[in-house]
Amino acid sequence: MLSRRRAVRAPAWTLTYSGVNITADISAMVLSVTYVDHLGGYSGESQVELDDTDGLWRGKWYPAQGDLVDLAIGYADGDLLLCGSFQVDELEASGAPDKMSLRCLAAFITPAMRTVNTRGYESQSILAIAGAIAAKYQLTLVGAPSNLGAVYARVTQCQETDLGFLHRLAREHNYDFTVRGTQMVFYARAALEGAPPVITIGRSGSPLTRWQFKSRTRQIYRAAQVNYQDPATKALISQTATAISPTGDTLKLARRVENGQQASIRAAAALHEANRLYVTGSLTLEGEPVYVAGNNVALAGFGAFDGTYLIETARHHLTREEGYIVDLDVRSVSR
Repeated sequence: MLSRRRAVRAPAWTLTYSGVNITADISAMVLSVTYVDHLGGYSGESQVELDDTDGLWRGKWYPAQGDLVDLAIGYADGDLLLCGSFQVDELEASGAPDKMSLRCLAAFITPAMRTVNTRGYESQSILAIAGAIAAKYQLTLVGAPSNLGAVYARVTQCQETDLGFLHRLAREHNYDFTVRGTQMVFYARAALEGAPPVITIGRSGSPLTRWQFKSRTRQIYRAAQVNYQDPATKALISQTATAISPTGDTLKLARRVENGQQASIRAAAALHEANRLYVTGSLTLEGEPVYVAGNNVALAGFGAFDGTYLIETARHHLTREEGYIVDLDVRSVSR
């Protein structure tokens, strides 16, 4: 469990700009540093807010959009969280007082990845499709296991970006997908949810400043059923997945599938996608480098909401006024 005495630790960060470590040069100017880490579907982002009283950032230090920034945050007495490489995307000058804000996006998420495409893949597996798209961007495919190796007669990318297309395929097979650095990563949801918690957060005895939990039954299902009638053979393909649920509702889906195995996979994935929002929460507390998207945390002292939770989004903030804090969006994996 976290201890309150850790609040006295000195927050630390390092910033490398175009390959040059500029931490010492700008430390007196930095008002805040922010890093947002998402589990799937979004790329990481960072922001640095600077005091620009002397006008340097509007003048000779004016950044170029597209410049590379590497950020790490944590504490001076421990390891830093390596946030990754980012490209300067948006610059905002404001006053008074004079400030400059650099908003940055993950460096390896290129404009081409966000360009809408339409393409059909014939007689290929999801694994092969992901590998082809990874190679297109000189990325290494990681975490895509063999059960994505079944061959599909046709998979269509219709007016989707490559990122959106892969995210959809991952979700349909019960995975999360993201790009981290030079890696294109597929996370099996079952494996993430089954990992041991990296830390315990207690309501008492820990530097927790805000918490909120929600439990819902709307759009939470006991079962999911996928039905598809093959237009050529007129045969009905139907498979059902079930779960322990507080409702008796069944999620019914009409999805194009080629066989019962595909229907079963799609049904189980759709049921998991819906029911993962059964219990969700948000927390604000003292920052820790272990709070990264995809890690599990154990919560204690919250009564019915105790248990293991998966971090979906972590927003790390270092400010002069508050020190190092983190906002977490979490969902229960122990129900």
